[in-house]
Amino acid sequence: MRILIDECLPKQLKAWLSDMHEATTVQEAGWANIKNGKLLRLANDAGFDVFVTADKNMYYQQNFAGLSIASVVIPSNRKLLVQRSLSAFLQSLERIRPGEKVFMDLGPNEDIWHRMMLDSITQEEHLTTHVFKASDPKS
Repeated sequence: MRILIDECLPKQLKAWLSDMHEATTVQEAGWANIKNGKLLRLANDAGFDVFVTADKNMYYQQNFAGLSIASVVIPSNRKLLVQRSLSAFLQSLERIRPGEKVFMDLGPNEDIWHRMMLDSITQEEHLTTHVFKASDPKS
């Protein structure tokens, strides 16, 4: 899967994904400082499968009409929290469909994000939410 990593996310995400997916940062693609609307179209036209960001407002601000690129919003752009959410992000990638807009709901307890398992998927008109729960029932 070809993944474009938004510039708001830590660049280390590329290395964390490298064994499983072809990841490119927005900066590497030469698209730094390009607004999300144009960026999504460039990424779509370049054949990326998924755009990953931490911009929670993106789905309300951008027009996705006619795009086949999917997108995933990770709930934080802090390096440690992105690293903790990596397993959940990979689970979301396994379920994502072309053009789908996914928000990852990992809950408020950031200390256990590394143990989250996909529990349910809720579908709204323009957004899919992947809801995660701790794999350990004691949490």
